[in-house]
Amino acid sequence: MRISTIDAVRGFALFGILLVNILDFSLPTLYVDASVFAKDGVDRFLLAFVDIFAQASFYPLFSLLFGWGAWMMLEKGGERFRVTFLRRLLALLLFGVIHAFFIWHGDILIGYAIVGLFLFPFFQASAKTLRNWALLLWIGWGGGSTILMWLMWKVSGDVDFSEPELARQAIANYQQGTWEQIFMQRVADWLYVNSFTQTFIFILTILPFLLFGAYIAKEKWFHHVAQHRETIQKWCIGSFVVGMAFKLLPYIEKNIVTEYAQDMIGGPALALFYLTAFSFATANVIRFFSPVGQMAFTNYLMQSVICTTIFYSYGFGLYGKVTPKQALAVALVVYVMQICWSHWWLKNIASDRWSAYGDG
Repeated sequence: MRISTIDAVRGFALFGILLVNILDFSLPTLYVDASVFAKDGVDRFLLAFVDIFAQASFYPLFSLLFGWGAWMMLEKGGERFRVTFLRRLLALLLFGVIHAFFIWHGDILIGYAIVGLFLFPFFQASAKTLRNWALLLWIGWGGGSTILMWLMWKVSGDVDFSEPELARQAIANYQQGTWEQIFMQRVADWLYVNSFTQTFIFILTILPFLLFGAYIAKEKWFHHVAQHRETIQKWCIGSFVVGMAFKLLPYIEKNIVTEYAQDMIGGPALALFYLTAFSFATANVIRFFSPVGQMAFTNYLMQSVICTTIFYSYGFGLYGKVTPKQALAVALVVYVMQICWSHWWLKNIASDRWSAYGDG
């Protein structure tokens, strides 16, 4: 049984992830801050908006949904689930490798395929155990690593992580390079952010939200919203307060500690707010986002195909030539196209296929 609210959250998450990714699709933000390319107050306002409401919030949101979906598969699949789930993780890994090295380096599928393996020890766990482990890992890792970052900052002060020379190289390759040069740039970009240490950090960052998503599925929050409304409301309000408090920290005092806490604590808390807030959304909002979410995997990959074609040299070669507001305008147009396409596809093509199947 499909739950329209969950589909709608997925659809909304695709818009949020595109707002964040579009800056990487179009500019070398891997190596220099996007503010370098800001030309006016509009650019700076939009970058702040994305930073507060989208940055570091939507991959945890997808993680919550991934954990939710895994647990629903477990309930549906019974004894065969472990084999089926492992096959799906392997397929996800394969698509992730193709996506990362032949389309766009910022792939998230490889990470989910790896972290998904850590769900296996929890498949017999109770809802309480899932919740407690999720909170323990999130608070322990998010809080502990933030304290460690604070201690390092006290010793070394702020550190400039920008790499302007690598940024210029990325612009040259993506804007005017050959297919081979673009491929090698993708590999270099992927390796830049996927060291062994970063993989370890990614697992500790993502796993708590897979577990909390599984907890929500096991408790059936979205199966029986009215029954769980009071609990959902408490999590919704609490996560919003925590999320915004940490998200706004760098705008009160900007340093590597507040920026780190913004991403590690504020981002995930806001993700939980988005998820729970959708349980209070109107039917029209659910219907608007739901078709995009039903086709989330296809739409996620198509975002990369469309945007790299727009910005890389084998397409229009606009990489490094746009301002943040222009890049975000492209994201809005792409997402509107995906909304229209998803609604049309599910209404006309998919429904025709189901009708044909039923007639048979």
